[in-house]
Amino acid sequence: MSEAGQAVHRPAVAATAGFGGGFVSGLLGGGGGSIMIPFLTGPMGMPQHMAHGTSLVVITSAAGAAAIVYGLHEPISAVLVASLGAGAIGGAFLGARGAARIPALQLRQLFGLFLIAVSLRLLIWDSVEPWFDANGWQEPLAGATLGLAGGVMSGALGVGGGSIFVPGLVLGLGIGQHEAQGISLWVVVIASVMGGLTHYRQGTVDTQAAKWLAPAALPGALAGAVAAAFMGGRTLQVVFAVLLIAIGVQMLATARRRMRNDRLARLALAADAA
Repeated sequence: MSEAGQAVHRPAVAATAGFGGGFVSGLLGGGGGSIMIPFLTGPMGMPQHMAHGTSLVVITSAAGAAAIVYGLHEPISAVLVASLGAGAIGGAFLGARGAARIPALQLRQLFGLFLIAVSLRLLIWDSVEPWFDANGWQEPLAGATLGLAGGVMSGALGVGGGSIFVPGLVLGLGIGQHEAQGISLWVVVIASVMGGLTHYRQGTVDTQAAKWLAPAALPGALAGAVAAAFMGGRTLQVVFAVLLIAIGVQMLATARRRMRNDRLARLALAADAA
């Protein structure tokens, strides 16, 4: 049976992955791919790059639904959405195109370390002094640069980009947690469309699995966005940091385990050849 067939015959796993990924996207302003991908590569047996592409397609609809809820509760900067989105489009294309050429496990480890470092900064210091005082033309320039970085991660890792956008907006530009997550969700939609389309053209999207993932991700995203709306800014920031630490640790652990298994497999082949 093909890997795609295995995914189609696991609707309960796919629905759980979709709801969980959608909820995290709505609650944190992105990051749902970090929940979905372990389900896709584990119980559903998808190849890593196929899981990334499928995750991006599902994230698009989930992030769009959550973004509407955030917009109803918090004013969103159209300038930052547009500038981050412009950078994210190019970044998502480059990331998705280069994903097949990047050592996925090493990249996963580096990104896991990045998430942990940024999350500890948000968790330990409750007051955040922005790194940059971006005013006038500097604001869209900073947004485009941040969007490019997040877009590359979105296209390459299937994480939606929110793990870059939200910390960048909060720490870099001093944007409030709620608004940062609302901005991130709108940009995630833009980046995920580009990255997902590129993956689809490359044949790294499991459309059969997406049919189970997407309908579950939508209510999950709405539930996560509503939960975030009822949290205070600092409370939401702590939740964001703690969950990102957990995601970072999970990414490090799975990458290390797979690298060890690959090394043992190579050693076994070498021994057999000898």
